[in-house]
Amino acid sequence: MTDEVTDCQRTVLVVDDDASIRESLADLLGDEGYRVKTATNGAEALGLLRPPAELRPCVILLDLMMPIMNGHQFYAEQQRDPALASIPIVVISADSNVAEKAPAFGGEYLSKPVRLETVLGVLDRHCV
Repeated sequence: MTDEVTDCQRTVLVVDDDASIRESLADLLGDEGYRVKTATNGAEALGLLRPPAELRPCVILLDLMMPIMNGHQFYAEQQRDPALASIPIVVISADSNVAEKAPAFGGEYLSKPVRLETVLGVLDRHCV
């Protein structure tokens, strides 16, 4: 297995407009050996995923409520792009109805505030 493949398999994209959550997740996951990229909204995330950047994370941790492009809009754009549609999404939201909304994104979600152990469990399933 090459380092490039290993890096890709251990890469996570965190998309959240809350700087403290975004930076905390990036720091904690980085300490656990993950390569973490962050975006403040869906449009910025798409910019990281599409050429010329072409980031290929093993999973995207996606907030729903963000300015510019929210989680719903990001997901719709992601699904329209065959090169991006297969990247798993895990919704991370403080929305009290997140359990009802998550099936539209594949069903997997975490309620804020999230525990590191819970996030790591999700990553263990997606980033092998």
